Amino acid sequence: MPDVAEKTFAVAEYFELEKTSRVRHEFVHGTLIEMPGEKKKANEIAGNCYFALRQALKGKGQKIYEHDVRTMVEAGNIYRYPDLVVAPETDRDDEYNVTQPGLIIEVLSERIEQTDRNKKLKEYCRIPSLRYYLLVSQDECLVETYSRKGEEWIYDFHTKPTEIIQLDFYQATLELSAIYENIKLAG
Repeated sequence: MPDVAEKTFAVAEYFELEKTSRVRHEFVHGTLIEMPGEKKKANEIAGNCYFALRQALKGKGQKIYEHDVRTMVEAGNIYRYPDLVVAPETDRDDEYNVTQPGLIIEVLSERIEQTDRNKKLKEYCRIPSLRYYLLVSQDECLVETYSRKGEEWIYDFHTKPTEIIQLDFYQATLELSAIYENIKLAG
């Protein structure tokens, strides 16, 4: 039996479909990728990050978006739905897409962890405005950070609830104890 070609979409078609779709889809070079639901724990962790960042970035000209706001990774080619994205208040030209992300957080899950660690890492690090990419485990106290320093990306990881992530670009910090507040971790 011959292979059946998967339909590819133009970006304009994708935008129209997303307006009425009951499920979210990411868009990668014409292919729609259905976004699975998430565990409550992942949602709580993302909520904790939102709350902590809202406090840390108060009065600093930044907006924070969760889950259902698309991020333009590569105009016309790649649009993703990060768990959390921070963008400047001046990022207003597109009411559906963040176009100038400065910080992106993905809460890791078994189903898409490899995508977050590999494909999305490469894609996100090509965004000129991006300063930080954080991968947050929902199974253990572990936050991996990628920070842009000039043209380089610096990798670091944090494993203790007492540790503090320095967000120098924003003159702010993010405490692991705040990320994992009221979260039951394995072991």
